[in-house]
Amino acid sequence: MRDDFARGPGFAELRPLKEPTEGGPGGFPVHKDLVDLLAAAKGPPETEGPVPHTMATCAAYAYAGAGRVGDPGTVAMIMSRLGLEENRCRVFEQRVDAMYIASAAYLVQDKDRRVVILCYRGTQPEDIISILTDADVRPETLSVELAGTRHQVHAGFYRNMRATRHLIMQALERAARGESVDPTEKGVRGDGMEALYITGHSLGGAMAALMGVVLTHEPRYHAVAERLRAVYTFGQPLLGGPEFAEACAAATDHQGEHVLRDRLLRYIFDRDVVPALPPRPVGPYAPFGREFHYRRPRGVTEGALAFAAETAIDAVSLPGDLLRGQLRRNAGRRARAAGRSLSELARGPREGGWAEVHDPGLHYPQMDSLAGLAVVAPLAFFAARLALTRTIPFTYSFEDHGPGHYVNALAPEGAVSEYGDVL
Repeated sequence: MRDDFARGPGFAELRPLKEPTEGGPGGFPVHKDLVDLLAAAKGPPETEGPVPHTMATCAAYAYAGAGRVGDPGTVAMIMSRLGLEENRCRVFEQRVDAMYIASAAYLVQDKDRRVVILCYRGTQPEDIISILTDADVRPETLSVELAGTRHQVHAGFYRNMRATRHLIMQALERAARGESVDPTEKGVRGDGMEALYITGHSLGGAMAALMGVVLTHEPRYHAVAERLRAVYTFGQPLLGGPEFAEACAAATDHQGEHVLRDRLLRYIFDRDVVPALPPRPVGPYAPFGREFHYRRPRGVTEGALAFAAETAIDAVSLPGDLLRGQLRRNAGRRARAAGRSLSELARGPREGGWAEVHDPGLHYPQMDSLAGLAVVAPLAFFAARLALTRTIPFTYSFEDHGPGHYVNALAPEGAVSEYGDVL
């Protein structure tokens, strides 16, 4: 287990050799009064604005590091720029290659110890163990009960969340008492942690959601759980089956609140392939929480081409016996989904931007076949690199999974970037 920490700089240190400024082009913080905003009175979590943008940025920079080692200094620097001046940042990392464990979790605490952000790192693009974690689809029993029943979840995601859970909980319990997440800093400050946020991108989003489940339903964690304001995930894969999703949506915490139904926010950027995984042939998986989908503008022709392209690729990508069974299983589902999509498109060009999905029947669907993962998403990734093929309407794309897409799409109008550039 690796345990490291860093301290974020003050705003004046963020502009070396230049005059300090308050916001505006080239100035920091990106979000004024961010601590007060994060610690605000309880209510429905913000779905747009500084809070989700801050979470998306934190999740993106959780990938910082070299040689498969996390970098709390970079995360602390970025979070200072956003508005958590002189924050304390601690990282816990556990790696067991034979068990497909490549787990990293950052704790970011503001200098007055009012707010803590727990951020899980996602799948490292160059790390085969991290990628194999995503592919580990053998179910494993979740160690907490929902409505008196144990449920099956993705083994790789759950194993990675558990790898750092106990050290994280020890640090969060200290934060709840007003102690620092920095182990070298002693004493108590203020009334303790007022607000906790959990976030992550990709594999990190899966671990964040599972930690939300554990926090909400473990009685011994009430002192921390009652401070949980929201869980924000970006490009999060599916965690468990329909029964698990239904139990999460129905379950309440010790205060009677539907935390996992109302305070877990899943963001999906356009055709991101990962929220559709694992694919249906390995078993049924279902989402829970609130879903927000970002769509680029497109019209009827592009929607029809996307449907035709997906059907054709499925047909040439599956062996004969499997193809016949797959087509029989998918025919009704695909026709209904296509009908809804084409009906929407027929009303005119679709406007781009974020929209919450209220109809359960329109949730981002689980991938119907292995062809989407093996053929469609890789083709879309390479097509996006060429001007001539950039607009081909692939159903899924690895390109849309990049954390930078989520950061940019969630940036509030008029805000500067984490580098002080005008967006």
